[in-house]
Amino acid sequence: MEPQEFIDRLYLALLEQGWTMGEIDSTDIIYYLKLLNRKRGTEKVYIDSIL
Repeated sequence: MEPQEFIDRLYLALLEQGWTMGEIDSTDIIYYLKLLNRKRGTEKVYIDSIL
């Protein structure tokens, strides 16, 4: 998946959950990805493997 496609999907998913563009843009995205990883119950995931 291309980095832009990943970002687009992430933004669309958050918008569907009721987030605003300002809220998404002001979010610490790395921390958010770490939280998603914790929710999945997996060990370490590196940004390079996501993007």
